[in-house]
Amino acid sequence: MVTMKEIAIKSGVSQSTVSRVVSGSVSVNPEIKRKVMEWVRKLDYQPNIVAQSLVSNKSLLIGVIITNISNPFFADVIKAVESEAAKYGYSIILCNTDGNLDKEKMYISIMKRYNVDGILIVPSNAKDSYFQRLRKMEMPVVVITQDIQGFSCVSISHYLSAKEVAKHLINMGYSKFVFIGGEEDEKCIGFKDQIQFSGFNVDKDFFILSNNAVNTDLKDLLENKLKNQGVGIFAYNDIEALIILHLLKEMKVEIPKRVALVGFDNTFISKEVSPTLSSVCQPIEEIGRQSVEILIDNICKKKNVVEKHIIIEPRLVVRQSSLKSVTY
Repeated sequence: MVTMKEIAIKSGVSQSTVSRVVSGSVSVNPEIKRKVMEWVRKLDYQPNIVAQSLVSNKSLLIGVIITNISNPFFADVIKAVESEAAKYGYSIILCNTDGNLDKEKMYISIMKRYNVDGILIVPSNAKDSYFQRLRKMEMPVVVITQDIQGFSCVSISHYLSAKEVAKHLINMGYSKFVFIGGEEDEKCIGFKDQIQFSGFNVDKDFFILSNNAVNTDLKDLLENKLKNQGVGIFAYNDIEALIILHLLKEMKVEIPKRVALVGFDNTFISKEVSPTLSSVCQPIEEIGRQSVEILIDNICKKKNVVEKHIIIEPRLVVRQSSLKSVTY
């Protein structure tokens, strides 16, 4: 069995330095950390987690709570978080809430029992008083994909992203606009604001449809009120956009000649469908890296933690579904 002493000899550092690296300390020089972790992997070193946790009072576990594991975007986020956490010697415990607040509460309780060192979370309902009470927990909590006051957060601006979508659709010549999703969604608000700023009458030219009734309501809206002509549709994520794409094909609506479609997340789905889907790209690797870095830093500091709000620049990837000049 490989020991910490052997790792130290191979790496050319002290045993205490190896200990700090594998326990996730942020006080180690990045180049030394890289060298130590290289030998940890080469020799397949397996630290005694129980012994480490007794000595350091750390479990070396991070709880990750998300709302929808079936969404490819969250699958990619989890992959990025797990990879980044491993660099600090941490493993993750993954929980899926399906957007259910009661399940989220249950998983928070489980995380406490497992004595995880910190939590990364996509909240089901950040406005709920229960969620706001999490700020008082001794366990550090970092929010991912949303920006919420009272917590350190890593996200992109959904509001600014939606404004870019609206600008693009307007530049392409579309004059009627539909948002699929919730009215209080920052994407909906940004989309609507940009449409109004650009001189359109939002009472006549802008429509909001819930994703729960998209099949019947959208078909009726497009065929009867908008006549399938000059309509730009913005869906709150790529999965919803895919559902709409199938509906438009069933209706034999020409895309993007008559109706444009834009999704959100830029998952692999956007490149695999026909026509290919325009979508807002979220920098997943950057979200994973920064969220884990902040959480590890908070775990190590414990006190005097500075609240950080990292807003990463969004980018709209334009593809066939909203580019009028394209042929496919």
